[in-house]
Amino acid sequence: AFETEFAAAAGARHAVGVNTGTDAIALALRALGIGPGDDVITSPLSAAYSALAIQMAGATPVFADLDPDRLTLDPARVEAAITDRTAAILPVHLYGQPADMSALLAIAARHDLTIVEDACQAHLATSEGRPVGTMGAAGAFSFYPTKNLGALGDAGAIVTNDAELAARLK
Repeated sequence: AFETEFAAAAGARHAVGVNTGTDAIALALRALGIGPGDDVITSPLSAAYSALAIQMAGATPVFADLDPDRLTLDPARVEAAITDRTAAILPVHLYGQPADMSALLAIAARHDLTIVEDACQAHLATSEGRPVGTMGAAGAFSFYPTKNLGALGDAGAIVTNDAELAARLK
């Protein structure tokens, strides 16, 4: 019931409950085939768990600098960091402030990269009217007690609009 209700609230077709936001990121990356030998570009301004989740999937975190106004990934710096090892971009929507998703989606499309959104601190935030966590292949949420939507202990969820991805995650 929670998965159904959270998917609806988050604007996604599917939600899969997991034990932490960290696992939400790692499991989404793994389910998308991202792992050893792959680089994932992410933000240096986040909890250590964003990079840890990339490492848990077997991939290597690569940090790109920030947009000074948003304090989220600077799309120009992301594009400059792309190499032949880059498989994905993990934007971190921080404190409810979404990353520049239209620019990041365009970069991902140009370079055939996957986006997994770290929305662990941005429950129900939007970017240009679209819910965060729903624009990439998957979005990761945390319900740790200190998060925007906290539980009584660790908890997390992955949202996606891809039924096959949701089935793999389950």
